[in-house]
Amino acid sequence: MSYTINKTDGTIVATVEDGVLDTTTSLQLIGRNYQSYGEPFNENLVKLLENSASTTAPSAPLTGELWYDKSAGALKVYDGSNFNPVSIRNSASAPTTGLSTGTLWNDTTNDQLYMYDGSAFDLIGPIFKQGDGKSGFLVDTEDLSGGGTANVLSLYQDGTRVAILTKTARTLDSTPTGFASATLNAGLTFYQDSDSTTFRLHGTAQNALELGGSPASTYLVNNANQSTTGTFAVVNNTGLTVGASSDATLSISSSDLVITQNNVDKSIIFKINKDSTVTTALTITDTADVNIAGNLTVQGDLTTIGASSSTAANVLAINDEDGNGSSRDSNQNAGLLIDGSEASKDVTFQINGADGGPLRSSSGLSVASGKGYDIAGTTVLSGTTLGSSIVTSSLTTVGVLASGSIAIGFGDIDVGDSNFVAAGTGRFGALVLPSTGNDDSSTATTVDNFSDDAQMTSANPEKTLVSERAIKQFVTEQISGVATDLHFALDTSGLNTTQVGNILTVLAPPATLPVGTKARIASIAYSPTSSSSHNPGSIGNPESVTTTTSLNTARNITADGGGAALIYTIVSGPSWNYTSGSLAS
Repeated sequence: MSYTINKTDGTIVATVEDGVLDTTTSLQLIGRNYQSYGEPFNENLVKLLENSASTTAPSAPLTGELWYDKSAGALKVYDGSNFNPVSIRNSASAPTTGLSTGTLWNDTTNDQLYMYDGSAFDLIGPIFKQGDGKSGFLVDTEDLSGGGTANVLSLYQDGTRVAILTKTARTLDSTPTGFASATLNAGLTFYQDSDSTTFRLHGTAQNALELGGSPASTYLVNNANQSTTGTFAVVNNTGLTVGASSDATLSISSSDLVITQNNVDKSIIFKINKDSTVTTALTITDTADVNIAGNLTVQGDLTTIGASSSTAANVLAINDEDGNGSSRDSNQNAGLLIDGSEASKDVTFQINGADGGPLRSSSGLSVASGKGYDIAGTTVLSGTTLGSSIVTSSLTTVGVLASGSIAIGFGDIDVGDSNFVAAGTGRFGALVLPSTGNDDSSTATTVDNFSDDAQMTSANPEKTLVSERAIKQFVTEQISGVATDLHFALDTSGLNTTQVGNILTVLAPPATLPVGTKARIASIAYSPTSSSSHNPGSIGNPESVTTTTSLNTARNITADGGGAALIYTIVSGPSWNYTSGSLAS
């Protein structure tokens, strides 16, 4: 049988017949039962080890095949058309043998790549040695704040980026290490050390000459944030103007200090540093309203002249001197006074008596429609309803109760000698009627609409009144303990438990019986047994065959009580379900 030799991609490279040494490729392909196959097999291994090392290329190469060109001293790979060199020399010093133009050498000492030009190795890169760190101009890709990236030209010195060159102004996603800002102006931006005097451009420039030898840090400019260690004074009444559009002014008018917000519908906001967080403390709105974020302490009297006063605070404190819970005065007799048109019409809300006493109104209290009076967050009284939390009362008289119910555990209802009158239907668990000794049965008493478990009793058991439903329940309870199992005797010869269940469904339809009903079956099975005897006969006696047949009987319950009856049970569905026991066999 021939061998079919496939490439890695599945294509067929050769079909090698029995007993043949195929030379389709650079390796010798050995056919089945080829004599002395050991030599070509081992030669193939040697060729793989040396990558077909020779001064001439393999005659039948495959794409991807390696060949070590001994004349060039280079490892080459076949691309389907030509062998191309792929080797890179890795060494601490430049190689001196086996060199050809284009040979690459990786200087493992300095981590630099060189290329042989036919006479010497030329440095490809990087231009700096590994131990010295990055040096020179390198192209870096930076992320921009608005998304995307941009190439910049970075100048490195011994591993530190000391300058960035860009053609256009760019704002980076983050500030480069050692630089003052993420924004790079068009041109060359220099590294800024923590000491700004240690790294700078030295030489003469026009702006430097115009400073007159004074350090630039001593000048205040109008286009940047500035500070001064000296006193800054504006010695005119016009004062200071701030904002890109002259938004606010600080000025003097008739010796008064005036702070002016010049923008329409804008506020004046005062902020403080509260617990290391800048917080708005005071706001004067565009409508001249004043909003105070913290507590307001007034040492003198507080007078309002508007039409109304309001507070959004949770608590309005009276006689609380410092507002922090200490040094309090008593609130005895403290309160509010609402002036009327005359003294007799004044209204007061005042602490009644001792410190901490109840609040007393001189004019009563009124709530709006739909509102009520609460205690501890629970409504106790509304315009029409007494709250559900009111469970105890000393009421002795009520009007007509039009609706409602009496809960379990209420107790006895004693109407004395009065009649208990109900125009509708009375529903009771047990209605006890007193025995009057009147056995007059001429007047019929009708009791109806009792629940299934209801009963009517009297003090004299012989006079007990019962309903039809109560009688039914009593009878049901009395017969509930009576066994309801069904009993059958059945010939089960040749039947399984499923077939017995089918017969049982016909005999006792499960839909007519309660779930849980059991059927107990004593089964019997018959099986014939035959035996034959042969008489070969003799002279005067003919050959004969005698057959005897007997009927065998098997039961699942024996006479001594052994065995187990078949048991089926009605389950939901309803249907008969095999439960236990065994068939006669």
